[in-house]
Amino acid sequence: VRLVDQSAGFDPTRTVTMRISLPATRYGADGQRAQFLNRFFQQVDALPGVEASGAISFLPLTGLGAATSMEIVGKPRPERGQEPVTDVRVITHDYLRTMGVPLLKGRLLSDDDAADAKGRVVINETMALRHWPGEDPIGKRVRISWDNQEDEVVGVVGDVKHSGLDAESRAMTYWPFARNPYGTMNVAVRTIGDASQAVTSIVGLVRALDPELAVAGIRTMDEVVSNSVAERRLTMLLLTMFAGAALLLAAVGIYGVIAYGVTERTQEIGIRMALGAQRSDVLWMVVKQALVMALAGIVVGST
Repeated sequence: VRLVDQSAGFDPTRTVTMRISLPATRYGADGQRAQFLNRFFQQVDALPGVEASGAISFLPLTGLGAATSMEIVGKPRPERGQEPVTDVRVITHDYLRTMGVPLLKGRLLSDDDAADAKGRVVINETMALRHWPGEDPIGKRVRISWDNQEDEVVGVVGDVKHSGLDAESRAMTYWPFARNPYGTMNVAVRTIGDASQAVTSIVGLVRALDPELAVAGIRTMDEVVSNSVAERRLTMLLLTMFAGAALLLAAVGIYGVIAYGVTERTQEIGIRMALGAQRSDVLWMVVKQALVMALAGIVVGST
């Protein structure tokens, strides 16, 4: 229960996701993938009931991701093998706003950042606190090992649980899609009403743009969050069932012992009542015997 109450760092409500693959055999030229997604998101945003849309290379809470070493420009370079590591996510369009990830400082990535030759990235709060404690990270520069280009930090957003609700937040950098156009992207669309009702229209737009493209993994973000704790939920269910069975067996056993004891003492109970014992006195005598056994069991079980 405490695990489910953990904040994932984003708002999963009214959001549907799906996976779109853009094969290199047909989208291998420079800019083709970005052009396709730009056209796609323009049409998605025009659908009635759509609040925002975007895409990311690896969806949170699915167990997938990418990470690499990096260098903080202007700080002493660490020894080889001791370089800091950052998770890297490629995003498009209004992904962070679609997922409800809060902007803490600076600004989010824009289309101008994707078209500009200067590298710009958005980082999460964990990365800002870890590498620039007590400083403003906006305007600072990092060199990420994927292309060794110096990137300017233009924004800081809240931490998102990518590995799991019970995992600690890791340093994270968000790159514009044009910088590293992944062949497979996870689309996220936030709607005003029921997100699942928009699926048919969204898939129809993909088919209209390219009938040969595959659309897979259609589900709401609520389902993604639920699936991420499915194993823990199953374990809890099994433990509850076994605990219930153990409680039932214990209750039946105690009842059997007490019933047998009362049967053996029937003559004694009759004599007590004949000598003036009240029903409450006899009842307390039996209950006291059960309490002694229960307390003995608790003492033995807790040692």
